[in-house]
Amino acid sequence: MRIMRQNYAKGSIAIDPGLLRQQAAGTAKGADSGRNLARCIINGEVFDLTDYIASNGAPFVVVPDGQSNSSSFNRQFLDSNVVTMFEEKRGQDISEAWNTYFGSNSNMRNLHYQCLRGAFYVGKVDQRKSTRCYAANYLLLAGSIALVSIIFFKFLAALQLSSRREPEPGDRFVLMNVPCYTEGEDSLKSTIDSMAKTKYDDKRKLLFIVCDGMIMGSGNDRPTPRIVLDILGVDRDQDSEALSYIALGEGSKEHNMAKVYSGLYEVSGHVVPYLVIAKCGTPQERTRPGNRGKRDSQIMLMGFFNKVHFDLPMTPLELEIYHQIKNVIGVSPALYEYVLMIDADTVVMPDSLNRMVRSMLHDVKIMGLCGETRLANAKSSWITMMQVYEYFISHHLTKAFESLFGSVTCLPGCFCMYRIRSVDGRPLLISKEVIADYKENNVDTLHKKNLLHLGEDRYLTTLMLKHYPYYKNKFNAEAQCMTNAPDSWKVLMSQRRRWINSTVHNLFELVFLPQMCGFCCFSMRFVVFIDLISTIIMPATLVYLAYLVYQLTNPDSNTSYISLYLLAGIYGMQALIFILKRQWQHIGWMIVYLLAIPYFTFILPVYSFWHFDDFSWGNTRMVVGESGRKHMYVVDNEKFDTSTVPVRKWSDYEQELMWDAGTPSQYGSDVGSRHGALSQARPGSAVGNYPKSMGNAFMPTYPTSNASVYMDSGLTYAPGSNLTVRAHPMQPGHATPVGSPPQQHAYSGDAYDVMSYAAGSPMQPEYAPFAHMPPAYDPRASQIMHNTHGQAFGPNMAQRAASPMGMLPDYFPQGPVTDEAIAVHVASIIATADLMTTSKKQVREQLARDLN
Repeated sequence: MRIMRQNYAKGSIAIDPGLLRQQAAGTAKGADSGRNLARCIINGEVFDLTDYIASNGAPFVVVPDGQSNSSSFNRQFLDSNVVTMFEEKRGQDISEAWNTYFGSNSNMRNLHYQCLRGAFYVGKVDQRKSTRCYAANYLLLAGSIALVSIIFFKFLAALQLSSRREPEPGDRFVLMNVPCYTEGEDSLKSTIDSMAKTKYDDKRKLLFIVCDGMIMGSGNDRPTPRIVLDILGVDRDQDSEALSYIALGEGSKEHNMAKVYSGLYEVSGHVVPYLVIAKCGTPQERTRPGNRGKRDSQIMLMGFFNKVHFDLPMTPLELEIYHQIKNVIGVSPALYEYVLMIDADTVVMPDSLNRMVRSMLHDVKIMGLCGETRLANAKSSWITMMQVYEYFISHHLTKAFESLFGSVTCLPGCFCMYRIRSVDGRPLLISKEVIADYKENNVDTLHKKNLLHLGEDRYLTTLMLKHYPYYKNKFNAEAQCMTNAPDSWKVLMSQRRRWINSTVHNLFELVFLPQMCGFCCFSMRFVVFIDLISTIIMPATLVYLAYLVYQLTNPDSNTSYISLYLLAGIYGMQALIFILKRQWQHIGWMIVYLLAIPYFTFILPVYSFWHFDDFSWGNTRMVVGESGRKHMYVVDNEKFDTSTVPVRKWSDYEQELMWDAGTPSQYGSDVGSRHGALSQARPGSAVGNYPKSMGNAFMPTYPTSNASVYMDSGLTYAPGSNLTVRAHPMQPGHATPVGSPPQQHAYSGDAYDVMSYAAGSPMQPEYAPFAHMPPAYDPRASQIMHNTHGQAFGPNMAQRAASPMGMLPDYFPQGPVTDEAIAVHVASIIATADLMTTSKKQVREQLARDLN
């Protein structure tokens, strides 16, 4: 028997325990009907002693040749107690009694087992219908139903078939933040132009561009900051001084320096203010000077507005940023309420900004918002074609569903908007708790490195949900942008490695958040947990699909079709989304994606998990000089003392500028203001440009200044300002009359209000020194309104002081009032007025009183 089993055995016969009980009772149907079989179970195997017991031993005996097979032989070779077990417990499991009887006598147990195995073995117990197997099957079925239910609710969330109505124009101040690294000129210009062309009030949006180091990208002939400045029209002969700030880095990298540029950018009839911050590094840096990463650029913005909100001491760079925004651009930094974050290779649709602002205004509980990201290079290669369906579904299925809970778990850094502070003044994005967690510098664990080095955009979303669980992150499908997807295997592998690994660690953080929306299985936490598990077991999905295909193609298999029905339901609902939204092209993209399932569900996840400890950005961004060449770098362990960077409050800094400018002694004396000779540029202020369409208006010139605001200390190149203003018309060197050849570029230097300048018009030469300079944004300007005795100049000063627009300077000469003077004075009134409450009628009345 042993030889037969080894050579010819095909398997064991499975016997249902219920059938054994029926055979023992004699109620079984078939050939054994009416017989009481003595079959029992021992350790999962079935043995039959029916014939042995009926014959009082072996039914027959095999003897050697030449001997008689008579009854004189002993046929009872089994232990009588074993036979008794089979007689008394027919159809039952006697494993416990078997083990108890033989106890420690393993030799007798093995002999009897071998005897039973050789002569009385029937088969094995069939466990397929046992409670254990049924429980596992039902658990798998319940899990499958739960997953399909989530897909079904995502499907319902995606069915937002509202019409694309044009929203009303927004009136809130918006910051448009663009971090740059190694992008090319075409990509940067497309991004900057798309932001400038958005259908939003140009005076209420600010391009805030941060160049992350003096880096020359692969294929570029200039460093990225120079490319950005050339696009904006900044003259190459003009430069700005480098200012210190405390950066996100280790050792001496914690100290960084940057230059600030500002001005107006004109494109397609839009005139938009911009602010460029170019990180240039300290003089000691030789490798990637100024580069500190995208997170440092975001922390720079968040930290600056945090200090503006709480009036905290600022570094030299932050003071210069404050000065450029308030005195040059002409808007107080405290007025900005939203920040739109855009990557430097993203093109924003014209109506997207207005739609996102309207969503914020419609629901004051929204703290974060994202729109739909589409591929601009969808048909460039098969690699990009595979990603079209994935991008569409990730927004219209996943993010639309999460938006129902107000808990979108990932606001992509390429296109999202955050609320800087709530309507009641509570800081949100700029809160100290969010900044403290986001600027974590001690990244010493695998978990932290995946959060902060690979998925900083997603981690920022996680922190917002963590610290403000009662606010919402939403998705607006009508706000759209275009971006370029990786078009090579190498770049795609690098990008998805970062995405998958950071997703796992961010979902792990979200699972433990105590206040996510919903309860039990109907909560966002449960959905996040399912997403986490599905991401981890993604490679097993392909294995299961292959097994399912094999079972379906094998004619001898007995496979349940439930899994097939579930898969058909999942992809059927997704296809229905395309049909209802009339996005017919996505049906084709879905077929392309299905063909690439092995790559997305197995190769990419396995590659990512294998490189869990790889925190580089791979080949997504290539830098000139890094094409495979080996370099030797010295580890920087030198600790930087952040206290050596001078800090001071803006109010103190502004007051010092006023004192440096001097105290007025008489009308026409030198005072610190933004009028006339204030055109002197403080070294360290930015260089900007003005639109060519404004070239006929005067351009200020800037004498040099040797005064110092900051103590040098080797940390900053920011000498201060010796600002003066002369109330006399047409001081030499202070203005260029109308008709003079315009400069191509001019300083957007100290306290020059380019926004008010843009609102002005050509004017008479005798008014030129003052006409473009509304003083409301500079506290020093109030000095020009009083003489040495403290009396206000001009007629009607009391009336103007009581007007809704407040005090205005009376620097218009007596005589006939020209159209140019009226236009300039209207610009002055608007610049000083509260635009949220002032009406046209009030402006007309104020103009009548001021000009008699």
